[in-house]
Amino acid sequence: MRTLILTIFFITTAWLESFSQQVVFRQPSSYVLGFIGNDSISLSSVNYKSFRIYFKDSSYTANHINEIEKELDLAYNKILTVLNITSYDNGIYLLAVDSKEEMQKVMGYKIKGGAAKGQDLVFFVYNPNIRPQFKHEIFHLISYEIWGLTNYRLLDEGSATYTDNYCFYDNPMYSINAYYLQQNKLFPFDSLVNSFDHQAKKSDVIAYIQSAGIFKYLYEKYGVEKIKLLWTGGFENFNSIYGFSIRQLETDWLNFIKTVPIPKDFDNNKLNEGCG
Repeated sequence: MRTLILTIFFITTAWLESFSQQVVFRQPSSYVLGFIGNDSISLSSVNYKSFRIYFKDSSYTANHINEIEKELDLAYNKILTVLNITSYDNGIYLLAVDSKEEMQKVMGYKIKGGAAKGQDLVFFVYNPNIRPQFKHEIFHLISYEIWGLTNYRLLDEGSATYTDNYCFYDNPMYSINAYYLQQNKLFPFDSLVNSFDHQAKKSDVIAYIQSAGIFKYLYEKYGVEKIKLLWTGGFENFNSIYGFSIRQLETDWLNFIKTVPIPKDFDNNKLNEGCG
């Protein structure tokens, strides 16, 4: 009898430990339900670890679920590493469509993807010509929950682009900036700090990649704890956080970028539609 009780105890304890480690999908908001619960859109769904993926049965996503699951594993691990955390408990809803035109019908925007911070929702286009930028968009969701809100788009978009770390070439966040520096196309730092969206209207590719290069430099040279302070404290506290000025950062960063090789086969036309 004692052996049976102990066996039941250990099984129950193990089950409870397993249950406590499971991801919790928070009740979807009315905003989220407007998409994944819209009766006019016939969607199927599958659960995979921390994710619930919604898609049309006849879609490209439906035929490539295994590939998506592998990409989600890579994205999740990279995001946790960048944020310097070991786990994330909230489930995430993913809504997949086949084209930017379909995205416009569903979300109202003709874009490749996006994230609804605080809503646990990521939406993305997936087809043979557009890769789902899971690292970028999911980073937006989790960083908001873990690090909080940053008021600086340079940090918000720069960090997500840095985490994605893909743009056709090796070492893209530095090597592409080296090309833009050579072509005198980089934006002044203060314009990215104070008017990121205005500069992104001129060239979203340059604004995003330059911001990612700046974030990479601060993150890898001075560490995650300082970047977290900057994230919430803002650039008005830059001097006290780093011990030098933003102007000095710009000088140091540009001097460093001058040392980075530009890819021999660099073709700026590849970036016309962003990083894939």
